[in-house]
Amino acid sequence: MKQDIDTKLYNDYLNGEKKAFEILYNKYQNRIKYFIYNIVKDNQKAEDIVQETFIYVLKNKLRDNASFKYYLYLVARSKAYNHINTEKRRNEISDEYNIEQNKEFENDVLDIIIQQETKKELLEAIEELDDKYKNAIYLVKIEGLSYKEAAAILGQTLQNTKTLVHRGKKKLREILLRKGFDKMSKAKKVMSVLLILAVTLTGIAYAVTKIYKHFSVTMNPTYYSTLDENTINNLWVGTLDLAWKELEEKIGQDKIELERENLQIVNDLNESNFTKEMIDSNDYQIKVERTAINGYRIDATLVKELNFLEKFDNFSEFYEFKFGDGTEAVKCFGINNASSEEMNKNIEVLFYNKTDSDKQLISNDFAIKLKTKEGDEIILYRTDDNKSFDEYYADIQNKTNAYTDSREFRKDDELRVPYVKVNGLISYNELYGKEIKNTNGLMIFDVVQNVNFSLNEKGCNLSSGATMLVEYQSYVKNSRLCYFQDTFIIFMQEEGSNNPYFALKVDTDDILEKKVY
Repeated sequence: MKQDIDTKLYNDYLNGEKKAFEILYNKYQNRIKYFIYNIVKDNQKAEDIVQETFIYVLKNKLRDNASFKYYLYLVARSKAYNHINTEKRRNEISDEYNIEQNKEFENDVLDIIIQQETKKELLEAIEELDDKYKNAIYLVKIEGLSYKEAAAILGQTLQNTKTLVHRGKKKLREILLRKGFDKMSKAKKVMSVLLILAVTLTGIAYAVTKIYKHFSVTMNPTYYSTLDENTINNLWVGTLDLAWKELEEKIGQDKIELERENLQIVNDLNESNFTKEMIDSNDYQIKVERTAINGYRIDATLVKELNFLEKFDNFSEFYEFKFGDGTEAVKCFGINNASSEEMNKNIEVLFYNKTDSDKQLISNDFAIKLKTKEGDEIILYRTDDNKSFDEYYADIQNKTNAYTDSREFRKDDELRVPYVKVNGLISYNELYGKEIKNTNGLMIFDVVQNVNFSLNEKGCNLSSGATMLVEYQSYVKNSRLCYFQDTFIIFMQEEGSNNPYFALKVDTDDILEKKVY
């Protein structure tokens, strides 16, 4: 049976490559901590059990035909329940301890993976799930273990595990929707608040802006979301493109190609011409760190806080506004005949096309531009088409160029826009474990991207981060690894002399400085 990357790294460690285990530890320590915490309900205890888990795995060889991930979680569960049983025997667990709500633990699985604490609402939603659902969803949907492996780890039957995951997903979905998350479904009716976010999120304005005069941006939203499979192709933001281009620069390649296979997501990222030069340098940051064995961790962030020229009216209390086929009223903002005409300067009508089939005055094909104090522009495009972002944006340009009516928002015109709130994580699982061509074994270990976006009567806010982790799967044969991790001798002598004036044998850590935690 072909080994997965984690298992190979573990075997490399057993064969003497000590740094291989560091890669595994750095990858899993926070994930294991989250899993254990859901059992023991104590942050410090969870940290201690994480260490016990890894020590056990170091000393006790992986079982035959078992994956490293499965083995690690199996050991973690055993250690966690051993702790609980020990504590019970010592009468240290009270009823209050069993029912106490977690108020301090600020690392839900989504924040762990991307190492940010910006998704407060997601955290609250996940923490509202019963514990029996948390770890079932985590193991199967986040860690990618099979239902059979998850069942063994959780001590449940296969059918019970499937039921826990199914019910847990349903409850989580209900919580998220209740908290204001958009469905972002693939239904035919698609509003451009979600479709043309790419233009707004990256600070790329409509064609008349300075940026677009010099650049034509390709947007390829072929991404899988860990939140909901229905979000595929409904969201794009350029932070991953920035991280990808930074990696190309660091490894000295014009484009990144994979060994032995070709993925569409790689083609999309290679073909994207979105670069950091297209956005204000104050709005983004790219951080590059070298890892333990000369890999790279690249973090790209983008933050936009935009305010409309004039605050729109909040219609939430006056309208029963429903979106699409939805049955619940949603918040909305805009302009009506009672609104101040000062708000009209917020808007430029790009086009408004009516046909004989359109009911009354309402068109199903129009686009507007919302202006902000910061200079960024937000384009909202109403359409029933099902296309790519590139095609949507091209349609806007073509229809705008063909439109001959007034572009001013007039006193009899009205606007109604729903509040939008997106808190999501996109995990590019298909890239995990893929080797980059012509790099002597450089592997892609983690690619994730988070997006937090809101739109209301005041303006819109965006924060997005993308993280890429690439490591060497194994060491280059000719590499010289000078690790003084066992007995060694120190001599000191003057330049040109053959007689040292100092000598020391280091064969114990008693004389070594210890790390302070």
